[in-house]
Amino acid sequence: MSKKKVVGIIASAIVGGTTVATWIMKKKAKKTTYKAESVEAIPTRKMGFYEKYVKRAIDIVCASAAIICFSPLYVGVAILVRFKLGSPVLFTQDRPGLIGEDGKETIFKMYKFRTMTDERDENGDLLPDEVRLTSFGKWLRSTSLDELPEAFNILNGTLSVCGPRPQLVRDLTFMTKEQRMRHTAKPGLSGLAQVNGRNAIKWEDKLDWDLKYIENVSLLEDLGIILKTVKTAFIKQEGITDGDMATAEDFGDYLLNNGKVSQEDYNNKQMEAKKILNQESYVKEDVEVDRERHASFSVAMSVYKSDNPDFFDRALSSITDEQTIIPNEIVLVVDGPVSNEINNVINKYEKKYEIFNVIRLEQNGGLGNALKIAVKNATHELIARMDSDDVSVSTRFEEQLKYLKKHNYKTLTMKEFYEWKQGKIELPHKSVLITFDDGFLSNYHYAFPLLKKYNMNATVFLIGEYVQNATQTDWDGNIKTYMPLELVEKSKEEYPNIDFCSHTYGLHYHNSINEVSKEQMEKDFSLFNNNITNTKFLAYPFGQYNEDLINAWKDSDGLLAFAYGPTRKDYRKASKNDNNYEIPRLNVSHGMETWKLGLRLLL
Repeated sequence: MSKKKVVGIIASAIVGGTTVATWIMKKKAKKTTYKAESVEAIPTRKMGFYEKYVKRAIDIVCASAAIICFSPLYVGVAILVRFKLGSPVLFTQDRPGLIGEDGKETIFKMYKFRTMTDERDENGDLLPDEVRLTSFGKWLRSTSLDELPEAFNILNGTLSVCGPRPQLVRDLTFMTKEQRMRHTAKPGLSGLAQVNGRNAIKWEDKLDWDLKYIENVSLLEDLGIILKTVKTAFIKQEGITDGDMATAEDFGDYLLNNGKVSQEDYNNKQMEAKKILNQESYVKEDVEVDRERHASFSVAMSVYKSDNPDFFDRALSSITDEQTIIPNEIVLVVDGPVSNEINNVINKYEKKYEIFNVIRLEQNGGLGNALKIAVKNATHELIARMDSDDVSVSTRFEEQLKYLKKHNYKTLTMKEFYEWKQGKIELPHKSVLITFDDGFLSNYHYAFPLLKKYNMNATVFLIGEYVQNATQTDWDGNIKTYMPLELVEKSKEEYPNIDFCSHTYGLHYHNSINEVSKEQMEKDFSLFNNNITNTKFLAYPFGQYNEDLINAWKDSDGLLAFAYGPTRKDYRKASKNDNNYEIPRLNVSHGMETWKLGLRLLL
């Protein structure tokens, strides 16, 4: 075969492969992009011939060439990231993209190599950026190697080689209409702002450079940006960081720190950003609610010093200002000393609503202890448990079920999960184990009918003593918090898709599992199996466990035991290799009609 034919075959393969890859990437991008519906529309800009037709072709050629030529570098950096920082290797973040015909930004996922660890505090919250950014991560950023995966964004059409650099969604909310005009051009890997100072210049100057770019989008200007980018980012390495900060200062933080926005306006803009990032397609069916005649209920919540005051404010607003039915009582436990910002939020809602019962603890005692105190002080039988950063949506659980149904997930029985763990059966790619903790009466009246409606399985981990001491009442009357035993037995016949397992008989009365002896644990398991239901499956109380508890469960012939999401740092998917007595769960918590959904994908 002649050299000419070989070259032709290679060229055809490259062109064909590029075409297929572009199509696949573009199709995938469509599934993950969404509109910033809540923002005010702005006028669109008419694109010239080059920007509309030629620029995209250049982007595809450049991105494809970069991926092919630098493939060894991609592999090398990926291995280093995996070795130095762990999994996942890639970091994705939602960024504002091109404005559509409706005048609103499209939000897309931008790919980068990971530069930070996932280190968390004792409550499961991520540590500050400067703590999680390692020396290796700093090196990746200084060389701009962390941005190599953005070539795939160029390939899928969400990013261009040249254009205004995509900022954060929370930066978008602080931009004026004029500044948002930068989004009338497709965002770029590099732009005029990046070659004229990058992070070392003021925000106003950055945005001005971006507006200057959209005035004259041309091939000549793009070529100039590419040449200057190579010089600035890879040779001189200028403007990578913002002073002594681990990451560049957000636009909102810059405006606040320089007195250009008020604290109130800053908080509102941050909430607007969160609203954009958490857009949901709510249940279409109307939910009939008797606002005059409904069961009285309390909300139990705790807050501590590391909680975000803005999220806390948003959570309280969602159960007061924004609810069709306001709780009869909100029991708020302040778990130790908190910041002035958090105290200001508490004072704000205390003055506005008389339903708050604020209990302040001198020292931080942990979430389990705080919630125990909140429940003890609640004056209503029906109690909704809510975290300080939960935003309450009354239809959220049904939305979760709809999502699982729509995307063809298989919901597992506990028996199926155990047999999979034992290697006896294989499961479909999309499998999920749904679990509920405690055995709330709301499970029976709300969750079980919905699960039956969507033909889905679930497991309820019952607190034995709470269930045994509960009393049945009419649904129209005074609703008790927990399912009574007779209702559990009725559910076994009425809802065969529901498994009932142990959340211990009475160990939730203890602040710490270390207070309980192995003999007490074994007695507790025996009480549950003899009085509630015989089971081989357990969820630890408050996610707390030690070697004695594991051994006591083993001695009681227990087969599986589940941890609780916030007590674990990895938040990874369940695996066949997991210790049968330390199985992780992903906590899905939401406020008002509270069901804590422990969801674990088995992929």
